[in-house]
Amino acid sequence: MFDGKRVFDYHRCRSCDLIYQHPMPSGEEISGFYPDSYSIYSEPAQPWFPPRALRTLRDKLGYRHLEVKGSALKMLLPGKAVPEVAPFIPGGRALDIGCGNGEFLLRLHSIGWECQGVEFNDKAVGICRSHGLQVFHGDLKSAGFEAGTFDFVTANHLIEHVPDPHELMREIARITRPGGRVLIRTPNSQALGRNWFGRYWFANEVPRHLMLYSRPNLQMLAARHGLEAETVFTPVKPKILLRSLDYVLGNRSKPSEKRKLRKWLARLYIPAAKVTGRGDELFAMLVKR
Repeated sequence: MFDGKRVFDYHRCRSCDLIYQHPMPSGEEISGFYPDSYSIYSEPAQPWFPPRALRTLRDKLGYRHLEVKGSALKMLLPGKAVPEVAPFIPGGRALDIGCGNGEFLLRLHSIGWECQGVEFNDKAVGICRSHGLQVFHGDLKSAGFEAGTFDFVTANHLIEHVPDPHELMREIARITRPGGRVLIRTPNSQALGRNWFGRYWFANEVPRHLMLYSRPNLQMLAARHGLEAETVFTPVKPKILLRSLDYVLGNRSKPSEKRKLRKWLARLYIPAAKVTGRGDELFAMLVKR
């Protein structure tokens, strides 16, 4: 359902298990799913990495140039994992496709990457440019980047919004240099939460999500375009479960994310999803061989 007024149908491919919207909406319809009020089109909230993440980047991923500051207590805590960032490359060039308000690009720039973005929303492009980011207004193919331009290409929660994933992956592979990395993040169609909640699973995000991927079919898609999986895992997000619960209950008052008992119970979901390998998100770091 979308605004409770229209029904959208999804089918499952018997061959690869891909879940896809059918009939596929037109380009004009898809554009209408993204009003300027869409949350990612607001001002960046945290355009930097916290100290514990900076320590990990410096000590484990080659960002030796970073200066890490923080309280003595924070310095005693272990570093925070930063799987969404590729190892440092001096003078490395990064591209974020569907960069929204540019927050992730600003983070990458803050640690030494030369950054560019691609974004189709007018408001988001304006926000990015107001922060000094170089962002192409349009789609990836229209940007016309030269082959092998980038060392690190990211598509954070983008591929599920794209009606032709092969065209997208083909272009991503073309503009990534050999040995370069590609980050894909997208909802996991095999998530335990989706099994529990079905149509009420929050990350379905009907109708914006045109396709939902599983680990096998995402890796299959990447491999067809010369991108090999380096790391693939399924993070767990209790907020997805809590928001799904609000859908089931029809809750329009205080959200479950702000109810202590429900938040505590949602934590029980974390080990269940981790043990089964069925977290809510697919996280894939790919390499162009």
